[in-house]
Amino acid sequence: MYDFSHPLCNSDQITVPRGVWEQWDRAFTNRTPMFLDVGEQTGVVARVSPAVPSDRLREDSCRIPMWMLSRLGAEVDETWISLKPTTLARAKTIVLRARTEATLVDSPDPVGMLTDALSGADGSPSWACLTEGAELPLACGIFDVMELRQAAGGRMPNACILDCDVDLELVPALDHVVPVSPVVVPVVAPVVAPVAVSVVPVVPVVPVAPGTFVPFSGIGRRLCD
Repeated sequence: MYDFSHPLCNSDQITVPRGVWEQWDRAFTNRTPMFLDVGEQTGVVARVSPAVPSDRLREDSCRIPMWMLSRLGAEVDETWISLKPTTLARAKTIVLRARTEATLVDSPDPVGMLTDALSGADGSPSWACLTEGAELPLACGIFDVMELRQAAGGRMPNACILDCDVDLELVPALDHVVPVSPVVVPVVAPVVAPVAVSVVPVVPVVPVAPGTFVPFSGIGRRLCD
């Protein structure tokens, strides 16, 4: 596996011995095999990078990025991996998902940022091929390759994005939280019960002229008084 400080640590490239690269070059009639199938029916593809003396690479070894090793299910940096030259169709549309929403929110131009990162215009290694479902570690942040589509609209397990126009689509980030709409509670006016009122009949007082007999108007003495 590449060291973390190696420029190809976060790339789509596999470094192979110079002698192996020359054998492939002759087998392909002086046409450099740009891409490799990595592993047996894994769908992972990579770009070839011939070793230079400063790589100090053994003739029976290769170096691959960490994300690719994890994709293959290997947990150590020394294991047997099958490499086979292949050709790739070009993608028309790639769908990416950021691991963190801040990666996109903090950029005034997310599409331009991704274009520079994939093409190497930002100074990082360029990307020439992608694998659906794989991690895409870019200098601007980590993304997931959600879909690769061809011009007819069909899905592709892997594809070339080199020297072609590609439509880029972004889906909500992995940590995106859907905002909850506030619940509006209607205000209902309170119902006031009517108050019961006791009505006491009032007996009108009629004035009586002096000397007029009024029945039952005595003092009201009892027999015991």
